[in-house]
Amino acid sequence: MLKRFVIQLTLLISISSLIAFLLHSLGVSLLIGFLSGLFLQFVGYNAFYSALDAYLAIKNKALENERIKEFSYQGLEVACPCYKKHIDFVPVRLNTSNYYKCGECQKTVSIIIAAETAVTTEPIVNTDLPAVNEKLIESVISNANS
Repeated sequence: MLKRFVIQLTLLISISSLIAFLLHSLGVSLLIGFLSGLFLQFVGYNAFYSALDAYLAIKNKALENERIKEFSYQGLEVACPCYKKHIDFVPVRLNTSNYYKCGECQKTVSIIIAAETAVTTEPIVNTDLPAVNEKLIESVISNANS
């Protein structure tokens, strides 16, 4: 910690001295050049870290939005069983018990997940009705003849 502080202080003084000598060669006093170098470094440091903070905040917000998007795939909108029927969006997991605290009545509520089945239908591929009608008529006639 102390070593890092000494290195940073040495860099600050060295860069300020370099700026002071460059400005002195242009006719500015050494003290004003040194103070200008310190000021420029502090302004540059603050500008850099402000830009870095803004960039990281934007990145963090994007990650948060991505997390919320993924979270929305694993949650349910449920109503509290109390008389208020307050609706909350809560995360659910299929491998554990699911509980949440109602945002309105502050009671702990259990979520029961039920599975249902349904028969999947196939779409009609041949929608050519005259051809279907002809086959139907032929099959009726052949059944009547036999």
